Amino acid sequence: MNNIKKYMTRACTLLAGAAITLGAVSCSDNDEIAEGSYNWGINGNEVVNIKPERYKNLKNPMTGWVLYTGLGDGLRDDFWEVYDNYPTSEGNVNVSDYATVLFIRAAWTYFNPEEGVYVWNQPPSASKYARRFHMLVDGAKERGLKLAFSFICDSQDKHDNFTPNFVREAGAKGFMSTTGSVQVWSPYCDDPVFQQKFTEFLQAFAQKYNDPDVTMFMSGFGLGKWGESHSVTYSTGNAEPREAVIDWVSDAYLQAFTKVPCIINYHRCLMDTRSFDGADTGVSEKLLDKLVAKGYSLRHDAYGMKGYYKDWERNYALANRFSRPLIAEGGWVESSHGGSIKGDGYADHGEVRRGEFNEARNTYVNMMDFRYSNSMTSGETWRWFNNCFDLVKEFIAEGGYRLYPDKISLPKSVSGNGNATMVHRWSNLGWGYCPTNIPQWNQKYKVAFALLDKTTSQPVKTYVDLAPCLNEWIKGKPSTYEFSFSLGGVPAGNYTWAVGIVDTTKDNEIGIRIAAKAETTPEGWVKISDVNVN
Repeated sequence: MNNIKKYMTRACTLLAGAAITLGAVSCSDNDEIAEGSYNWGINGNEVVNIKPERYKNLKNPMTGWVLYTGLGDGLRDDFWEVYDNYPTSEGNVNVSDYATVLFIRAAWTYFNPEEGVYVWNQPPSASKYARRFHMLVDGAKERGLKLAFSFICDSQDKHDNFTPNFVREAGAKGFMSTTGSVQVWSPYCDDPVFQQKFTEFLQAFAQKYNDPDVTMFMSGFGLGKWGESHSVTYSTGNAEPREAVIDWVSDAYLQAFTKVPCIINYHRCLMDTRSFDGADTGVSEKLLDKLVAKGYSLRHDAYGMKGYYKDWERNYALANRFSRPLIAEGGWVESSHGGSIKGDGYADHGEVRRGEFNEARNTYVNMMDFRYSNSMTSGETWRWFNNCFDLVKEFIAEGGYRLYPDKISLPKSVSGNGNATMVHRWSNLGWGYCPTNIPQWNQKYKVAFALLDKTTSQPVKTYVDLAPCLNEWIKGKPSTYEFSFSLGGVPAGNYTWAVGIVDTTKDNEIGIRIAAKAETTPEGWVKISDVNVN
């Protein structure tokens, strides 16, 4: 029998809709005890068993598939029309039904073409970038997708200046590079003018998008070649400013985005002047550890590409398993790295996606990505839905986190001015974890029980159990709790007990959907059983 953690019983009685304020929340350090020590047969209680729902896309925070795109000229104007009727091995589907997030990764210039001018404040008619931005953002909202963003500053391998020209005109120093026959300019990452202007941009963006109801996460660097934090060029000609730049940019993001998770691309050459060969992995590990301690979560954008994702990256991900959520991105193998298939031992593009999936599963990731292609007959996303549709569904069922209470003991009858005691056991069906321990969330998601009105199915009163910390719910290790509370003067009558996972920063509204095969209200309360309050 599994040993599981039992928390000290804490009473917390809250009116439905009443807000509570949490300070720094930590989890109980009580000794683990055997599940058999819990009294499931409490006098006057009944035990209800709940079956798990394994396949529905619940669109919960920081888990699931990411629909990945940009703002450049490769973006089709009929983007949503294509993805709403996408060809697959099983017929046409709506891709947004399988996704949780729309990730827009693009040049800083496209978001901020002139000083003080931002695409989100411009009408769609202002520019092609404003039109594309509004098309994507409005379409995501209509389809129930949260947003994520990445701002790329380095112009290497690009055909445009990815840092706005007003930064250079303000005196920022930088360097030229050539892409094909086009010369482009990039700032030195340690240049103070560049740093000032980029910080101001982040603060302006955060005024609108530091909102967890809208934004799922921020890719929190955007420096270096491809915005991937390697092949960085400094004014010194060497990597000496490396740590100082990391300190500046990480602080700039974390100070701007206090409510939204910030993500760093982990690899063995973090902010090094080198690419991947000969990187100083010891320095990279030290700097990554520093960022994780500050509150950064982790992603890598070459899962399945064996020349880029190697033992160092794999071991670093495993070392941080369940301390920070991991986001897996696949490479642009079909569109620009096709030659890597043979070198990586894959027979075809479908095998690449399966290799990506296996790598993601082995490092317990929370999220994976559908990479955009303007073709409906090829490309990274097309491969997922036509060569590996089974894996798309498998990740929804088993990837990330998927939480449900399999067993609850609760009163059948109780006094409106009396006390109630419940025992509830929770499981995580996913290989990832629910990252309530990240500082941007600060354990804001909590288990709650509600008395629902029989007619409206709305909570009459809500009772929040502060003991469970959801980040501790790991697959294969059920967690059981005993929760005692006062009903607080509920009027006599017949009600329905319900359970939910609420956001305590939002008047205890449902924040995470439970994966249960049970009657569920539109808001997300899972009905358990009837109760008489006398």
